[in-house]
Amino acid sequence: MKKILSLTIAAALLSLFQLSAQIDRTKAPEAGPAPVVEFGDFDKFTLDNGLRVILVEDHDRPLVSVAINFIIDPFVEGDKAGESQFFGEVWSKGTANRTAEQINNEVDFLGASFRTGSSSIGFTTLTKYTDRMMDILTDVLYHPTFPQEEMDKMRDQYLGALQLSSSQPSSIITNILAATVYPEGHPYRDIMTEATVNNITADDCREYYDKYIIPNSAIMIIVGDMKLKEAKALCSKYLASWEAGEVIAFEDPGVNRPEGIEVVFSPKDGAVQSTIRMMAPITLTQDSEDLMALQIANGIYGGGGFDAKLFRNLRETHGWTYGAYSSIRPDEVSGTFYALGDVNSNATDSSFVQMRYELQNMMDGVYTEDDLKKFKTMYAGEFSRSLESSDQIAQFAYYIERYGLPDDYYATYLQRLDALTMDDIRAVVAKYFDPDNMYWFCVGDPSVIPALAAYDSDGVVVELDFEGKPIERKEVSADVTVESVLENYLNAIGGRALVEGIKDMTEEVEMSVMGMSMTTTTKRIIDQKCFSVAQTMNGNPVSNIVLRDGKIKVSAGGMEQEITDPAQVEAMSDIYPFPEILGAEQGYVFTLEGIESVEGSDAYKVKQEKGGMVNYNFYDVATGLKVKSIASAQGQTQEVIFGDYQKTAYGIIYPMVQKVSLPQVGVVEAKVTDVTVNSGLTPDQL
Repeated sequence: MKKILSLTIAAALLSLFQLSAQIDRTKAPEAGPAPVVEFGDFDKFTLDNGLRVILVEDHDRPLVSVAINFIIDPFVEGDKAGESQFFGEVWSKGTANRTAEQINNEVDFLGASFRTGSSSIGFTTLTKYTDRMMDILTDVLYHPTFPQEEMDKMRDQYLGALQLSSSQPSSIITNILAATVYPEGHPYRDIMTEATVNNITADDCREYYDKYIIPNSAIMIIVGDMKLKEAKALCSKYLASWEAGEVIAFEDPGVNRPEGIEVVFSPKDGAVQSTIRMMAPITLTQDSEDLMALQIANGIYGGGGFDAKLFRNLRETHGWTYGAYSSIRPDEVSGTFYALGDVNSNATDSSFVQMRYELQNMMDGVYTEDDLKKFKTMYAGEFSRSLESSDQIAQFAYYIERYGLPDDYYATYLQRLDALTMDDIRAVVAKYFDPDNMYWFCVGDPSVIPALAAYDSDGVVVELDFEGKPIERKEVSADVTVESVLENYLNAIGGRALVEGIKDMTEEVEMSVMGMSMTTTTKRIIDQKCFSVAQTMNGNPVSNIVLRDGKIKVSAGGMEQEITDPAQVEAMSDIYPFPEILGAEQGYVFTLEGIESVEGSDAYKVKQEKGGMVNYNFYDVATGLKVKSIASAQGQTQEVIFGDYQKTAYGIIYPMVQKVSLPQVGVVEAKVTDVTVNSGLTPDQL
């Protein structure tokens, strides 16, 4: 059946030759009706096995793109969370006829691209190679083998990605949101962890394949240099024998809706920014009659970029963030509305307050007809520009088929947009926005918790970890003080006298970063307040930092910089290998903040402050040893886990393995290869 989408909008054109006296040039011209826009054609047909096919012809270039999208009801993965993503990754890693390498080589030889996902498979190729790519596609579609070696490779990649994401605020906030909003038994509650990834097997992938990769739950989209007759012949040749299966459906469970303001927090010690999200679940599907008006209302509030209320308030007026935005997301199971941003830590509570303030302004009607016109014009422009792409036309056709939208849904888009009134906006604002019942999610330094608690409806901030599990705060025994914790640490590594006897110290550390060998050599001369940090990559010098004579010289990339400002020099000085022996006379302040779990064991958390710099150190309750350290500098937070303590030649017990969390890299294991104490270092040796 052929569907021809076209916009037919009547337009009254002004004469190009009106007398200038008839034009009032003191006023901006009124916006005219949208011009006629031709969508183009798309065709639809259905195979006997239930596979629905959409064809969008585009003969401007000799290219064909094929995608088969599977409509899979969200389901609970539970202790195998990540199973669907894992399946999508390994689906194309081997068949009964081809290895992963052979598939990659064939695709590369044809200059094509091939892709699989948890609910999709497809390719893009030159027209003349369409048959050859369909042969590869159907081989993967019909004969996947999920080889164990590929499963193991993918598992390692996922575990590495998890290590990185566990320290990323965006990932953390996504997890604590899932654990809060969605109850047990809801598919959106699934949180991928190291344990769930290790639980996934090849049999699980095979079971997923058998259940969900069936033609009668799929829509195939073909875009490009192909005619209808050719498309039907192609599908008949390669896909007609594909057997239909049972379409599995699940009941949509409910969600946890906020009652008042509910603050949920996950700690990231030392963070100079807080990642915040004000959120509420909403009932909104793709075919909702409210969707267009709500998109406009959201644009006015925070979805409209520079012109939206949130951006103007939090960035331009207060300067707390680089950007603050909002979004609405329709979903067949549970839609969402949220506002978000990364804000200065000391403005965390104030940013939430202003987000709520602007949402209340929306409720109170603090927006104008001009606002409505501005965002209608913006959306109309974005829509019109999208029509230039055949891929977008295919996407529109897919949405019509996927969500059961009216055949003229996009043909009438601009008319319906133009017809929106202030009353329509007020109606959806009243229906979907509720500033008094919202979740406030935050990932940041725990020092912001008391301020946030003042806004929580019951005054209690819920604290969750990366996996969405409650954080247990244990009471510190009354006889434990910060002084006793630090003294126990010094005793554990050899005693105060041994530490105080250190005159100079050289430490060499090796690690592998993104396949390259990095060596860091740190030298300290305590009495003369000198130190140096030299780094090499694969044996080649990368950088060198030297503190000497009250000045710091930084050398990197063939350039040198000298720092003489006393405040900067003080902030960058890393003279003492064991600052625990120091006190207020050297500018150090230590505060015992509680007990937290580190690598499964209880540890005392101590805040270390000096000259505006804040570090957090964690000391094992049982052994006294330092097991973790968190430091922040230049907007970045670095976490180090200490292990494998060994006795050095000097007698100090020192951690020979240090797991370092590097921004954009993840966790890197550093090994201490040498610790030399009191070798007689002199400043000219730095």
